[in-house]
Amino acid sequence: MTEELTSIASLQTRYSLNSRQAVYDRISALKITPAARGKLSGGQLGKLDELNEHLKSGGILSDFESSHAEVMPASIASSIEPATPAKLTSNDGENFIELIERVAAALKPAADPLQHYAALERAIACAWILSSSEVRSLIGTRPTGDRFQRGSFVFIRTGKIGAQSAWRVVKVVIGGTPYKF
Repeated sequence: MTEELTSIASLQTRYSLNSRQAVYDRISALKITPAARGKLSGGQLGKLDELNEHLKSGGILSDFESSHAEVMPASIASSIEPATPAKLTSNDGENFIELIERVAAALKPAADPLQHYAALERAIACAWILSSSEVRSLIGTRPTGDRFQRGSFVFIRTGKIGAQSAWRVVKVVIGGTPYKF
């Protein structure tokens, strides 16, 4: 019996997203390789469901635990079997390396959920100017407008870095005097 696959095109409706690109952003964030062209396995769909619940509860992509990364597609898992010296072929080495990489990724320690705060604090302390893509990787969303606030951090547009907007980061002190911009 083969595993039932779900069409990626159907996920936009499943998760009530405005664009198919949002679906692909989630797939990319989880480092999922489709089990078949345009289709995901049940395990992969389960990980996307977990991510969707995380996002609905106020979480962001960057703090979703790395332990939720890719489930090995059934097509790859079924092609990797214990090899004996008599059964080795030229593809076994490639499959073995891919299996080792996947095991290593699964064993990687969970990312610190507060890591992005430390990076933002360091950007403030060093007076770094961040590009829009750097801000997005830190907070999980692209800043908009001339002034964008996310939690205790305010991102102020200060020009351009190449084709992207440049952002200065400041911190709002909660329970005290607000930072003057």
